[in-house]
Amino acid sequence: MKHPTILQIRGSIDEEKKKAILKIIEKFGEEFEIERTKNGMNVYFSDVNVARNIISKLNRLFKAEVKMSTKYAGLRKGRVRVLFVYSFKIKDF
Repeated sequence: MKHPTILQIRGSIDEEKKKAILKIIEKFGEEFEIERTKNGMNVYFSDVNVARNIISKLNRLFKAEVKMSTKYAGLRKGRVRVLFVYSFKIKDF
């Protein structure tokens, strides 16, 4: 399965915030995988537009800093493939 988008969720995430985040991802996400890391979680999406929609919904709930970058993901049929990486850092109060 290819993952053209990674959403990296970082910051102070308690159980209540984690439940709210997972609820939004499960409700609006289509094809995704969640990987827990020591400082947050990574969510792999198969569609960049779904990831952008979820980022928009999460941004309404939490004060966060969102950054976007790209990584080279190889060639497919002579075209360059790009992996989008979004960093969603929840700010502390």
